[in-house]
Amino acid sequence: MDNQELKLYLKRIGAENTDVNEGKLKLLKTLHQLHPKHITFENIDPFTGKTPSLQSDIIFNKLVQLQRGGYCYEQNSLFKNVLESLGFTIKMHLARVVWGSKDGTGTARSHMMLSTDIEGVKYLVDVGFGSMTLTSPMVLETGIEQETPNGLFRLVDTDGFYRLEVLKDEWLPIYKFSLEEVEFSDLEMANWYIATGPNSVFNQFLMITRVDEEARYALFNSTLTVRWNDGRKESSEMTDQDQLTLLLKNHFNLDHLSNDLLGKIDSKLKGIQAHFNVAQ
Repeated sequence: MDNQELKLYLKRIGAENTDVNEGKLKLLKTLHQLHPKHITFENIDPFTGKTPSLQSDIIFNKLVQLQRGGYCYEQNSLFKNVLESLGFTIKMHLARVVWGSKDGTGTARSHMMLSTDIEGVKYLVDVGFGSMTLTSPMVLETGIEQETPNGLFRLVDTDGFYRLEVLKDEWLPIYKFSLEEVEFSDLEMANWYIATGPNSVFNQFLMITRVDEEARYALFNSTLTVRWNDGRKESSEMTDQDQLTLLLKNHFNLDHLSNDLLGKIDSKLKGIQAHFNVAQ
């Protein structure tokens, strides 16, 4: 990533006045919090039948210049390129998602996350896990609770793997991983399956999330849920395309979507609703 692209990225996340020469950990924490605040997690492309590209120039154009969002491969690929341009050494990994499974039963290794080393301390870096996206790097150490701007997390050692957990009413598992590095070809295969696989939730349901200093905002199909940091929870339904368009603009920074794309989203959501109505 060249200097001009870096400047555009920093402006995109509201960090244009950040001193990139400050201490590495402080800089990482700043960028890690601002990135998911301004660059929304969204699966609009696979939901509407398009496989997202993992080419760095296409990701940059989509997430920065076109002011779209993306899912884990796009988010963390962009973040990796940014951090490397700032002098960080970044490694890529794949995690097995167990979110929503209380017994920890897993799926394929399909979630991309990163790690880095700062002055001999290893950190988990991940700006792309949807509704539970981290807003701070985490020390790669088990057995300690780690406070972030949006919740309390911990890493647990389970059979030689790390398991990331978040505290709700109880500790809930998010994903488990090792520090085995993966190659770009591994990401291409995982990305293709997540975008096109017949059992992938990413091409069946609309999932759009964002997080800021006050709350986590999540749209699942036509249901908006806001989970405030103080524990409050609010839910509401989007009943037409105008409501959805306004929601995407006001809550998710997605005010540059074409009318054609908005129409495709609305059409598929109506198809899902019709399917569930018939099923009932």
